[in-house]
Amino acid sequence: MRDTSVEKNLIDHPNLIVLSPYMDSYCERGLTNLLAGKRRFPASAIETYAREVYARVDELEAALVSLRLACRFVTELGSELNPSPTIYRYHYENFVLRVIGMVDRAHRLVGASLLLAPEKYQGMGGNSFVQKATKTDHPGLFRAIKAIADVVSGYRGPRNELIHSSAYSSRELGTFMGVEQLNLDTGAIDINELKRDYSAAGAAEIEQTIKNLVEALTVLMDELGPVFSDAHKLESKKGVDLDSTHS
Repeated sequence: MRDTSVEKNLIDHPNLIVLSPYMDSYCERGLTNLLAGKRRFPASAIETYAREVYARVDELEAALVSLRLACRFVTELGSELNPSPTIYRYHYENFVLRVIGMVDRAHRLVGASLLLAPEKYQGMGGNSFVQKATKTDHPGLFRAIKAIADVVSGYRGPRNELIHSSAYSSRELGTFMGVEQLNLDTGAIDINELKRDYSAAGAAEIEQTIKNLVEALTVLMDELGPVFSDAHKLESKKGVDLDSTHS
């Protein structure tokens, strides 16, 4: 089976090409100074901007990798002779906890891209701040981040339960775990086949959610294209930011 967990969808988006030379120069200067034992080095405003945008895109990409890994592990359970419901719950919980975080990361990418105040979009109520900043002036971005939130909205309730009260469960999962814990004889019922079917259904759900997320995130990157182009034009208007730090 092809390993799709490390696929890149966002960092290779064509709209980032306009910023890539500045990210390259930032990294080259950073490495040179690091080799010289220096952690602080001058960077132009556009280089600093490119670094921040790429960092936010990378956060989204890393989250997608984690989601795909969860999907792969659940998929593999569907072909095991005796799938463990405990292991299924672990990976499904991991997926649920991480998938909601995509919304926050998407808002932070927009905040960084629009040069909004970091203390506003990264702090408490940051998502609402970004939404207010985009609703009128950047309606395409507003719709894009709302679409991302819509993709994962069904997981918000289970995620809150995981954080505040209980482990993930379902009628089927509870039955499987009860059979194992009580060592019940299921007679002619092939409990392992039922567990494989359940794992396969879970994997299909996760896979579809990831697909929908990638599509929504790609639309977001599409909408950010003009923003990146406008930032490119600021190069000649901005000075040198001596406060940039590579650590």
